Amino acid sequence: MKISASITLIAGSAFGLTAASSIVSRNNDGATLTPIRILQGGYNSSYAVLEFNPFVEPNTLRVATRYNTSDGNLKAWLSRHPINSNIIIGCNDNSVPNAPGYLTSYSLNSKTGEMKYIDSVDTGGYPVPDYSVAAAHCAFFPSGKIAVVANYFGQSASTFSFDPQTGKFGSQSNKGLLDFPGYTPIQGQIGVAGNDNTSQATSHPHMIATHPFLPVFYLPDLGEDKIHVYKIGANDSLSNLTSYQQPLGSGPRHLTFTLSGQYMYVLHELAVNIRPYQVDQATGELTQIQDDQPIYPGNATFSLNISAAEVHVSNDGRFLYASNRNLTAATLIESGDASDTIAVWSIGTNGTITRIQSAMAYGARQIRAMELSPAGMTASAGGEDYIVAGGLKTDDTFVFKRNKLNGTLELVAEVEETYMPSTYLWLG
Repeated sequence: MKISASITLIAGSAFGLTAASSIVSRNNDGATLTPIRILQGGYNSSYAVLEFNPFVEPNTLRVATRYNTSDGNLKAWLSRHPINSNIIIGCNDNSVPNAPGYLTSYSLNSKTGEMKYIDSVDTGGYPVPDYSVAAAHCAFFPSGKIAVVANYFGQSASTFSFDPQTGKFGSQSNKGLLDFPGYTPIQGQIGVAGNDNTSQATSHPHMIATHPFLPVFYLPDLGEDKIHVYKIGANDSLSNLTSYQQPLGSGPRHLTFTLSGQYMYVLHELAVNIRPYQVDQATGELTQIQDDQPIYPGNATFSLNISAAEVHVSNDGRFLYASNRNLTAATLIESGDASDTIAVWSIGTNGTITRIQSAMAYGARQIRAMELSPAGMTASAGGEDYIVAGGLKTDDTFVFKRNKLNGTLELVAEVEETYMPSTYLWLG
């Protein structure tokens, strides 16, 4: 199950700084090479600072520090401010019945990775009876002056003014425009009468995504099977642009763009596939350019127990990565069932994708979170790229090395005791 032959695991302390690693790496000039820090959040009030060392063989990954914050909110998703890198926001995605959604801001100590509470705001919404608001994803508009959150069970998204210097939230804006209460599933969706899978019993906004340079905001709704699209106007006000119907029962969850903004890839959680689009470079409108491409391994038989989670494009725009989760109880998995994998595709010059690998994190259960290392962060390590991913149900974190020539992934390090990982931020 574990790759102990190729990693070193050093136990972290309980909510405090650990002693420095005894391994000291130096470059050819004798300068010390500092391990790369990764912030890991999850479905509990604590979070961890991981240290990944690509400068030693074998590479190592360890829990360097574990913290609690005074607010006590879950940290199911974390986003770094696009201008003030010392500010982070998080949303709680709390599943306790009738619990409100919270969007919380923190100051970040760039040396230690410690976050300190600044402010929080109720995300509103229309919670489904016996469910919470479940604030599932948060991000900033490019100006950095608006924080946005998707309320999964709250059937809405919310925008709040934000001060990039103080980290304080202001008033809610665009009220009513991003509300979708009262949606009723139709035939062909998962959640119709007689089906106990309620994934589409209501509207479920799931992600906040803005185009790399156009003033356009995309909101995938897993419940309605739609991509809602809005134009960002003066003072970050929103207006309806259009929407795109996805296949019934597909469940659009997340999406990603090439850096050029020319192509967009939508991950369907329930159908476990990717839909490639070309993006109009003047308007942000979409044109499908390829049939939906399955994420689960080619030797697996699709079932409703398979669920897709995350999708990213490589920094060079040449490769696409997406994770899938097998929701079957571990004791019931049979030979040939889909494992938790990261699918890899090459991206053609016309935006279409060709599958080249299913990378395996052996022993991981439900790879929900996955993040690519930012361009330039690992320059001192020969410019290599990496992907960090986590097993939500197995409390472990994995780092894959990404071959920049052919896009394939190689598992190089892992660590346990990263509790219910659902979000990562590369700190450098």
